[in-house]
Amino acid sequence: MKNRIQVLQRRFKSLGIANFLISRLSNIRWLCGYTGSNGILLVTGRDAYFITDGRYKNQAHEQVKNAHVFIYEPYKSMAESFIRELKINKEINFRGRVGIEALWMNVNFAEHFKSVFPKSDLISTENVVEDLMMVKEKSEITSIRKAVEISDRVLAEVLPMVKPGITENDLSAEITYLHKKYGAQKDAFETIVASGHRSALPHGIASGKKIEKGDIITFDMGCFVDGYPSDMTRTVVLGKATAKQREIYAIVKESQAKAVEAIKPGRKCYEIDSLARKIISDAGYGDKFTHGLGHGLGVEVHSKPALSGLSKTTLKSGMVVTVEPGIYIEGWGGVRIEDDVIVTEDGCEVMNKSPKELIEL
Repeated sequence: MKNRIQVLQRRFKSLGIANFLISRLSNIRWLCGYTGSNGILLVTGRDAYFITDGRYKNQAHEQVKNAHVFIYEPYKSMAESFIRELKINKEINFRGRVGIEALWMNVNFAEHFKSVFPKSDLISTENVVEDLMMVKEKSEITSIRKAVEISDRVLAEVLPMVKPGITENDLSAEITYLHKKYGAQKDAFETIVASGHRSALPHGIASGKKIEKGDIITFDMGCFVDGYPSDMTRTVVLGKATAKQREIYAIVKESQAKAVEAIKPGRKCYEIDSLARKIISDAGYGDKFTHGLGHGLGVEVHSKPALSGLSKTTLKSGMVVTVEPGIYIEGWGGVRIEDDVIVTEDGCEVMNKSPKELIEL
Protein backbone atom coordinates (compact mmCIF):
# COMPACT_ATOMS: atom_id res chain seq x y z
CA MET A 1 0.00 0.00 0.00
CA LYS A 2 1.45 3.33 -1.03
CA ASN A 3 1.56 6.21 1.42
CA ARG A 4 -1.95 7.50 0.84
CA ILE A 5 -1.51 10.24 3.42
CA GLN A 6 1.13 11.83 1.20
CA VAL A 7 -1.35 11.73 -1.69
CA LEU A 8 -3.81 13.64 0.49
CA GLN A 9 -1.18 16.16 1.59
CA ARG A 10 -0.50 17.05 -2.03
CA ARG A 11 -4.11 18.26 -2.25
CA PHE A 12 -3.75 20.80 0.58
CA LYS A 13 -2.66 23.74 -1.56
CA SER A 14 -5.58 23.45 -3.97
CA LEU A 15 -7.97 23.08 -1.03
CA GLY A 16 -6.56 26.15 0.70
CA ILE A 17 -5.81 24.32 3.94
CA ALA A 18 -2.78 23.52 6.08
CA ASN A 19 -4.28 20.52 7.91
CA PHE A 20 -7.07 18.02 7.51
CA LEU A 21 -9.25 16.36 10.17
CA ILE A 22 -10.66 13.04 8.96
CA SER A 23 -13.59 11.71 10.94
CA ARG A 24 -15.22 9.25 8.52
CA LEU A 25 -13.98 5.85 9.66
CA SER A 26 -13.90 4.30 6.19
CA ASN A 27 -11.69 7.16 5.00
CA ILE A 28 -9.41 6.71 8.00
CA ARG A 29 -9.15 3.02 7.19
CA TRP A 30 -8.14 3.74 3.61
CA LEU A 31 -5.57 6.36 4.62
CA CYS A 32 -3.82 4.54 7.46
CA GLY A 33 -5.22 1.02 7.84
CA TYR A 34 -7.20 1.35 11.08
CA THR A 35 -10.40 -0.75 11.21
CA GLY A 36 -11.78 0.10 14.67
CA SER A 37 -15.01 1.93 15.42
CA ASN A 38 -13.64 5.05 17.14
CA GLY A 39 -10.88 7.40 16.10
CA ILE A 40 -9.89 10.58 14.32
CA LEU A 41 -6.98 11.35 12.01
CA LEU A 42 -5.28 14.74 11.87
CA VAL A 43 -3.06 15.21 8.82
CA THR A 44 -0.75 18.22 8.73
CA GLY A 45 1.48 19.34 5.90
CA ARG A 46 4.35 17.25 7.23
CA ASP A 47 2.89 14.65 9.57
CA ALA A 48 -0.17 12.68 10.64
CA TYR A 49 -1.62 11.86 14.06
CA PHE A 50 -4.18 9.17 14.84
CA ILE A 51 -6.11 9.43 18.10
CA THR A 52 -8.42 6.84 19.66
CA ASP A 53 -9.39 5.53 23.10
CA GLY A 54 -7.90 2.81 25.27
CA ARG A 55 -10.11 0.04 23.92
CA TYR A 56 -8.19 0.21 20.64
CA LYS A 57 -4.67 0.76 21.97
CA ASN A 58 -3.18 -2.51 20.74
CA GLN A 59 -5.22 -2.56 17.54
CA ALA A 60 -4.20 0.98 16.62
CA HIS A 61 -0.50 0.32 17.22
CA GLU A 62 -0.71 -2.86 15.10
CA GLN A 63 -2.75 -1.45 12.22
CA VAL A 64 -1.99 2.24 11.78
CA LYS A 65 0.62 3.04 9.14
CA ASN A 66 2.25 6.39 8.34
CA ALA A 67 0.74 8.18 11.36
CA HIS A 68 1.69 8.64 15.02
CA VAL A 69 -0.73 6.88 17.39
CA PHE A 70 -2.03 8.53 20.56
CA ILE A 71 -4.54 7.24 23.10
CA TYR A 72 -6.73 9.86 24.76
CA GLU A 73 -7.87 9.86 28.36
CA PRO A 74 -11.68 9.96 28.64
CA TYR A 75 -12.84 13.51 29.37
CA LYS A 76 -16.52 14.49 29.45
CA SER A 77 -17.82 13.77 25.92
CA MET A 78 -16.00 11.83 23.21
CA ALA A 79 -15.59 15.01 21.18
CA GLU A 80 -14.04 16.85 24.12
CA SER A 81 -11.72 13.91 24.76
CA PHE A 82 -10.35 14.10 21.22
CA ILE A 83 -9.95 17.87 21.34
CA ARG A 84 -8.34 17.82 24.76
CA GLU A 85 -5.71 15.43 23.39
CA LEU A 86 -5.06 17.78 20.47
CA LYS A 87 -4.68 20.65 22.93
CA ILE A 88 -2.51 19.17 25.68
CA ASN A 89 -0.35 16.72 23.68
CA LYS A 90 2.88 18.58 22.97
CA GLU A 91 3.83 16.03 20.28
CA ILE A 92 0.90 17.04 18.10
CA ASN A 93 1.80 20.17 16.16
CA PHE A 94 -0.55 22.01 13.85
CA ARG A 95 -1.62 25.53 13.03
CA GLY A 96 -3.46 27.31 10.28
CA ARG A 97 -6.63 26.42 8.41
CA VAL A 98 -8.09 22.97 9.08
CA GLY A 99 -10.13 21.14 6.49
CA ILE A 100 -13.02 19.03 7.78
CA GLU A 101 -15.32 16.49 6.16
CA ALA A 102 -18.52 18.52 6.15
CA LEU A 103 -20.74 15.50 5.50
CA TRP A 104 -19.28 13.52 8.39
CA MET A 105 -17.94 15.91 11.04
CA ASN A 106 -19.93 15.87 14.29
CA VAL A 107 -21.41 19.34 14.91
CA ASN A 108 -20.56 19.18 18.61
CA PHE A 109 -16.95 18.36 17.71
CA ALA A 110 -16.71 21.25 15.26
CA GLU A 111 -18.17 23.78 17.70
CA HIS A 112 -15.96 22.67 20.56
CA PHE A 113 -12.90 22.65 18.30
CA LYS A 114 -13.55 26.27 17.30
CA SER A 115 -13.86 27.30 20.94
CA VAL A 116 -10.57 25.63 21.91
CA PHE A 117 -8.63 26.64 18.77
CA PRO A 118 -10.13 30.03 17.77
CA LYS A 119 -7.19 30.84 15.48
CA SER A 120 -7.62 27.69 13.37
CA ASP A 121 -10.38 28.27 10.84
CA LEU A 122 -12.44 25.20 9.94
CA ILE A 123 -12.84 24.82 6.18
CA SER A 124 -15.71 22.62 5.00
CA THR A 125 -14.87 20.13 2.26
CA GLU A 126 -16.75 17.31 0.59
CA ASN A 127 -15.54 14.04 -0.97
CA VAL A 128 -11.83 14.87 -0.82
CA VAL A 129 -10.71 11.42 0.34
CA GLU A 130 -13.58 9.72 -1.49
CA ASP A 131 -12.34 11.17 -4.79
CA LEU A 132 -8.82 9.90 -4.11
CA MET A 133 -10.23 6.42 -3.50
CA MET A 134 -12.08 6.08 -6.81
CA VAL A 135 -9.18 4.67 -8.86
CA LYS A 136 -8.19 1.41 -7.23
CA GLU A 137 -4.71 0.07 -6.59
CA LYS A 138 -3.92 -3.45 -7.82
CA SER A 139 -4.15 -4.85 -4.29
CA GLU A 140 -7.64 -3.40 -3.88
CA ILE A 141 -8.84 -4.94 -7.13
CA THR A 142 -7.36 -8.28 -6.06
CA SER A 143 -9.40 -8.20 -2.86
CA ILE A 144 -12.62 -7.25 -4.69
CA ARG A 145 -12.00 -10.03 -7.20
CA LYS A 146 -11.64 -12.57 -4.37
CA ALA A 147 -14.92 -11.38 -2.86
CA VAL A 148 -16.65 -11.69 -6.24
CA GLU A 149 -15.34 -15.24 -6.67
CA ILE A 150 -16.73 -16.23 -3.28
CA SER A 151 -20.18 -14.79 -4.01
CA ASP A 152 -20.26 -16.53 -7.40
CA ARG A 153 -19.46 -19.82 -5.68
CA VAL A 154 -22.05 -19.27 -2.97
CA LEU A 155 -24.85 -18.52 -5.43
CA ALA A 156 -24.06 -21.69 -7.36
CA GLU A 157 -24.47 -23.71 -4.16
CA VAL A 158 -27.59 -21.93 -2.96
CA LEU A 159 -29.68 -22.19 -6.14
CA PRO A 160 -30.19 -25.99 -5.85
CA MET A 161 -31.64 -25.35 -2.36
CA VAL A 162 -34.51 -23.32 -3.81
CA LYS A 163 -37.60 -25.51 -3.43
CA PRO A 164 -41.27 -24.82 -2.69
CA GLY A 165 -41.70 -24.20 1.04
CA ILE A 166 -38.21 -22.94 1.82
CA THR A 167 -38.26 -19.41 3.20
CA GLU A 168 -36.38 -16.34 2.07
CA ASN A 169 -34.75 -16.25 5.52
CA ASP A 170 -33.56 -19.83 5.09
CA LEU A 171 -31.79 -18.95 1.86
CA SER A 172 -30.37 -15.72 3.29
CA ALA A 173 -28.92 -17.62 6.25
CA GLU A 174 -27.29 -20.15 3.91
CA ILE A 175 -25.70 -17.33 1.92
CA THR A 176 -24.25 -15.76 5.06
CA TYR A 177 -22.93 -19.11 6.28
CA LEU A 178 -21.34 -20.01 2.94
CA HIS A 179 -19.74 -16.58 2.53
CA LYS A 180 -17.85 -17.11 5.78
CA LYS A 181 -17.18 -20.78 5.08
CA TYR A 182 -15.33 -19.84 1.90
CA GLY A 183 -13.20 -17.15 3.47
CA ALA A 184 -15.20 -13.92 3.59
CA GLN A 185 -15.06 -11.71 6.67
CA LYS A 186 -18.80 -11.05 6.60
CA ASP A 187 -21.69 -10.20 4.30
CA ALA A 188 -21.21 -6.86 2.55
CA PHE A 189 -24.80 -5.88 3.46
CA GLU A 190 -27.96 -7.57 4.65
CA THR A 191 -28.66 -10.15 1.98
CA ILE A 192 -31.69 -9.57 -0.23
CA VAL A 193 -33.81 -12.60 -1.05
CA ALA A 194 -37.13 -11.35 -2.42
CA SER A 195 -39.63 -13.70 -4.04
CA GLY A 196 -42.94 -13.37 -5.84
CA HIS A 197 -44.56 -9.97 -5.34
CA ARG A 198 -41.79 -9.05 -2.87
CA SER A 199 -39.23 -9.00 -5.69
CA ALA A 200 -40.77 -5.64 -6.65
CA LEU A 201 -38.98 -4.22 -3.60
CA PRO A 202 -35.50 -3.07 -4.75
CA HIS A 203 -34.24 -3.54 -1.18
CA GLY A 204 -36.46 -6.47 -0.24
CA ILE A 205 -34.57 -7.84 2.75
CA ALA A 206 -35.28 -11.54 3.29
CA SER A 207 -38.46 -12.35 5.20
CA GLY A 208 -40.31 -15.39 6.47
CA LYS A 209 -42.19 -15.71 3.19
CA LYS A 210 -42.15 -19.21 1.77
CA ILE A 211 -40.98 -19.66 -1.82
CA GLU A 212 -43.74 -20.88 -4.12
CA LYS A 213 -43.64 -22.51 -7.53
CA GLY A 214 -43.81 -19.84 -10.21
CA ASP A 215 -42.13 -17.21 -8.04
CA ILE A 216 -39.59 -14.91 -9.55
CA ILE A 217 -36.77 -14.59 -6.99
CA THR A 218 -34.14 -11.88 -6.67
CA PHE A 219 -30.85 -12.60 -4.89
CA ASP A 220 -28.73 -9.54 -4.07
CA MET A 221 -25.64 -10.61 -2.16
CA GLY A 222 -22.05 -9.70 -1.44
CA CYS A 223 -19.23 -10.23 1.00
CA PHE A 224 -16.10 -8.55 2.31
CA VAL A 225 -12.60 -9.92 1.73
CA ASP A 226 -9.66 -7.96 3.18
CA GLY A 227 -12.06 -5.08 3.75
CA TYR A 228 -13.32 -4.90 0.15
CA PRO A 229 -16.77 -6.01 -1.06
CA SER A 230 -18.55 -7.80 -3.83
CA ASP A 231 -22.14 -6.96 -4.78
CA MET A 232 -24.03 -9.20 -7.19
CA THR A 233 -27.69 -9.63 -8.14
CA ARG A 234 -29.30 -12.46 -10.04
CA THR A 235 -33.00 -13.11 -10.66
CA VAL A 236 -34.34 -16.62 -11.19
CA VAL A 237 -37.71 -18.36 -11.50
CA LEU A 238 -38.84 -21.42 -9.56
CA GLY A 239 -40.47 -23.51 -12.26
CA LYS A 240 -41.24 -22.52 -15.85
CA ALA A 241 -41.15 -18.78 -16.46
CA THR A 242 -44.26 -17.03 -17.77
CA ALA A 243 -44.23 -14.96 -20.93
CA LYS A 244 -44.22 -11.74 -18.91
CA GLN A 245 -41.38 -12.92 -16.69
CA ARG A 246 -39.36 -13.68 -19.81
CA GLU A 247 -40.24 -10.34 -21.36
CA ILE A 248 -39.20 -8.28 -18.32
CA TYR A 249 -36.06 -10.35 -17.84
CA ALA A 250 -35.00 -9.88 -21.47
CA ILE A 251 -35.41 -6.10 -21.25
CA VAL A 252 -33.29 -5.85 -18.09
CA LYS A 253 -30.68 -8.20 -19.52
CA GLU A 254 -30.36 -6.10 -22.68
CA SER A 255 -30.14 -2.90 -20.63
CA GLN A 256 -27.39 -4.36 -18.47
CA ALA A 257 -25.44 -5.75 -21.42
CA LYS A 258 -25.53 -2.46 -23.35
CA ALA A 259 -24.41 -0.50 -20.30
CA VAL A 260 -21.47 -2.81 -19.68
CA GLU A 261 -20.52 -2.64 -23.35
CA ALA A 262 -20.39 1.17 -23.14
CA ILE A 263 -18.12 1.37 -20.10
CA LYS A 264 -14.64 2.64 -20.90
CA PRO A 265 -12.30 5.46 -19.85
CA GLY A 266 -13.51 8.88 -20.87
CA ARG A 267 -17.23 8.15 -20.66
CA LYS A 268 -19.34 10.15 -18.22
CA CYS A 269 -21.23 8.21 -15.57
CA TYR A 270 -24.54 9.84 -16.48
CA GLU A 271 -24.08 8.72 -20.10
CA ILE A 272 -23.93 5.06 -19.06
CA ASP A 273 -27.01 5.47 -16.86
CA SER A 274 -28.88 7.20 -19.67
CA LEU A 275 -28.07 4.47 -22.18
CA ALA A 276 -29.33 1.71 -19.89
CA ARG A 277 -32.40 3.71 -18.85
CA LYS A 278 -33.38 4.43 -22.48
CA ILE A 279 -33.66 0.73 -23.27
CA ILE A 280 -36.03 0.20 -20.36
CA SER A 281 -37.98 3.38 -21.14
CA ASP A 282 -38.35 2.48 -24.83
CA ALA A 283 -39.84 -0.83 -23.73
CA GLY A 284 -42.48 1.05 -21.73
CA TYR A 285 -41.12 0.52 -18.23
CA GLY A 286 -39.16 3.71 -17.61
CA ASP A 287 -41.12 4.58 -14.47
CA LYS A 288 -40.39 1.11 -13.08
CA PHE A 289 -36.60 1.64 -13.02
CA THR A 290 -36.48 3.58 -9.78
CA HIS A 291 -32.79 3.87 -8.86
CA GLY A 292 -29.42 4.72 -10.35
CA LEU A 293 -27.69 2.25 -12.63
CA GLY A 294 -24.88 1.48 -10.21
CA HIS A 295 -22.27 2.62 -7.74
CA GLY A 296 -18.59 2.35 -7.03
CA LEU A 297 -17.09 -0.42 -4.90
CA GLY A 298 -14.35 0.35 -2.39
CA VAL A 299 -13.85 0.22 1.35
CA GLU A 300 -17.61 0.71 1.49
CA VAL A 301 -20.17 -1.06 -0.67
CA HIS A 302 -21.61 2.21 -1.94
CA SER A 303 -18.65 4.33 -2.96
CA LYS A 304 -17.85 6.83 -5.69
CA PRO A 305 -18.33 7.02 -8.60
CA ALA A 306 -22.09 6.68 -8.94
CA LEU A 307 -23.46 5.49 -12.26
CA SER A 308 -26.46 7.79 -12.12
CA GLY A 309 -28.07 10.54 -14.08
CA LEU A 310 -26.71 13.04 -11.57
CA SER A 311 -23.05 12.05 -11.82
CA LYS A 312 -20.75 13.93 -14.20
CA THR A 313 -17.70 11.91 -13.09
CA THR A 314 -15.53 10.71 -15.95
CA LEU A 315 -14.69 7.02 -15.85
CA LYS A 316 -11.00 6.17 -15.51
CA SER A 317 -9.04 2.95 -15.74
CA GLY A 318 -8.95 1.29 -12.33
CA MET A 319 -12.39 2.35 -11.18
CA VAL A 320 -14.72 -0.44 -10.06
CA VAL A 321 -18.48 -0.04 -10.45
CA THR A 322 -21.65 -2.09 -10.25
CA VAL A 323 -24.07 -2.21 -13.18
CA GLU A 324 -27.56 -3.11 -11.95
CA PRO A 325 -30.60 -2.01 -13.93
CA GLY A 326 -33.98 -3.23 -12.76
CA ILE A 327 -37.71 -3.19 -13.40
CA TYR A 328 -40.07 -3.32 -10.40
CA ILE A 329 -43.83 -3.76 -10.84
CA GLU A 330 -45.88 -3.47 -7.67
CA GLY A 331 -48.05 -6.51 -7.01
CA TRP A 332 -46.28 -8.55 -9.71
CA GLY A 333 -42.58 -8.64 -8.95
CA GLY A 334 -39.28 -7.38 -10.24
CA VAL A 335 -36.06 -8.23 -12.06
CA ARG A 336 -32.55 -6.94 -11.42
CA ILE A 337 -29.23 -8.14 -12.82
CA GLU A 338 -25.99 -6.83 -11.33
CA ASP A 339 -22.29 -7.34 -12.02
CA ASP A 340 -19.10 -5.87 -10.60
CA VAL A 341 -17.09 -4.25 -13.38
CA ILE A 342 -13.50 -2.96 -13.59
CA VAL A 343 -12.82 -0.06 -15.96
CA THR A 344 -9.74 -1.06 -17.97
CA GLU A 345 -7.46 0.94 -20.27
CA ASP A 346 -9.52 0.14 -23.37
CA GLY A 347 -12.91 -0.89 -21.99
CA CYS A 348 -13.99 -2.92 -19.00
CA GLU A 349 -13.95 -6.36 -17.42
CA VAL A 350 -16.92 -8.07 -15.79
CA MET A 351 -15.62 -9.95 -12.75
CA ASN A 352 -18.71 -12.08 -12.08
CA LYS A 353 -18.96 -15.49 -13.70
CA SER A 354 -22.51 -16.38 -12.57
CA PRO A 355 -24.75 -16.95 -15.61
CA LYS A 356 -27.07 -14.19 -16.77
CA GLU A 357 -29.42 -16.26 -18.90
CA LEU A 358 -32.79 -16.65 -17.18
CA ILE A 359 -32.50 -19.65 -14.85
CA GLU A 360 -35.59 -21.81 -14.35
CA LEU A 361 -35.14 -24.00 -11.29
